[in-house]
Amino acid sequence: MYSSIENDMKALKLGGLSKEWQTVEFQSKEQYISDLLKIELRERETNRINRMVKTAAFTVIKTLDDFIWTPNIDIPQDITKESIENFSFVDKKENLILMGAVGTGKSHLAGAVALKACQEGKNVRFYTAAGLANILFEKNQKGGLNQYLNSLKKVDLIVLDEVGFVPLHKDASELLFQVVSDCYERRSMIITSNLEFSHWNTIFGDNRLTAALIDRLIHHSYILVFSGESYRLTQSMLRIKH
Repeated sequence: MYSSIENDMKALKLGGLSKEWQTVEFQSKEQYISDLLKIELRERETNRINRMVKTAAFTVIKTLDDFIWTPNIDIPQDITKESIENFSFVDKKENLILMGAVGTGKSHLAGAVALKACQEGKNVRFYTAAGLANILFEKNQKGGLNQYLNSLKKVDLIVLDEVGFVPLHKDASELLFQVVSDCYERRSMIITSNLEFSHWNTIFGDNRLTAALIDRLIHHSYILVFSGESYRLTQSMLRIKH
């Protein structure tokens, strides 16, 4: 009898109910139906968030629980750690720019904030700068660029990680600039870079394009500067000592 009920639930795409309906105690018809519906709604919300996290394409899952706010992170006076962690800048269509040496926690913080935003219902995409540039270049070559750019217009937050690691092809740089321009005052970005702005022309290869891109990024941005030794290097040295 139970297997038949559960099969019917699965046929009706009531996956949450099929797993938990037997745990619900009956006190009244209204209470029983209400509790069953809450189970299914909770299951569907969990599945929706899992799909959003998968679609965001995080390279590595990092959380704020694992992140350490060290004294080496210089935070602007007009934003707090709490508002960064609660991604309030996303609702304001503002940006977060994380700059500093390799291994100091920039990508961790970017990914962790973006993951939390995703888990709380924001539409997020995570890219490396080179990765997005390559996608845009390929889409442009195959005639699918406009469709891809339109899909990004539905996103609340775009993470662009590792700006500065790899110089970009001129055409790819121009396409990446188009994404940044489309985001300006419409959606938020988190940028991580190991280079100061004065060296970004070595990435994009065009002084005018680089200046225009930086101008759009910093207009509504909070810039956090990460200094100190590489966290990964420090942890490796500690393991060696032990």
